[in-house]
Amino acid sequence: MQQRVMIAMALASEPKLLVADEPTTALDVTIQAQILDLLKDLKQRLGMSVLLITHNLGIVGEIADRVAVMYAGQIVELAPARELLGRPLHPYTQGLISSVPQLRTRARRLNAIPGNVPAGIFPSGCRFHPRCPKVRGDCAGREPGLIEVEPNRWVRCPYWADELSD
Repeated sequence: MQQRVMIAMALASEPKLLVADEPTTALDVTIQAQILDLLKDLKQRLGMSVLLITHNLGIVGEIADRVAVMYAGQIVELAPARELLGRPLHPYTQGLISSVPQLRTRARRLNAIPGNVPAGIFPSGCRFHPRCPKVRGDCAGREPGLIEVEPNRWVRCPYWADELSD
């Protein structure tokens, strides 16, 4: 009920953009679905945009048109939601999606991204390089920019298309 009250308060001024920061956190699955349905309905009925901030990739697939994946305060991949979820290009996005448990498989262990998130002080160069499976010698020395690798598809990694080598 508190989530609905907060949404009602946010809509009172008829905004063009609703910022929803973790709107389904700590809610059971049934209430999560109701909140998501409410957001989708309001978005369509009022013609407003919704900026959804979440760690839940299931919600992303349910409601988002476009997705920006962030790591250590930077966008590392920006793409239409279906394309990004179906074919992630940045190594961090690939790690995130592969870490989601799959109901159809009998994996004993979840996939995890090795290493730790930087704690306040970011590494030089690419912020993801200490944890990246595609790391190269120059990753620590230069910070990559966002590059458009396909129409409407942006990635912050010059090696996004390289296969793993070892």
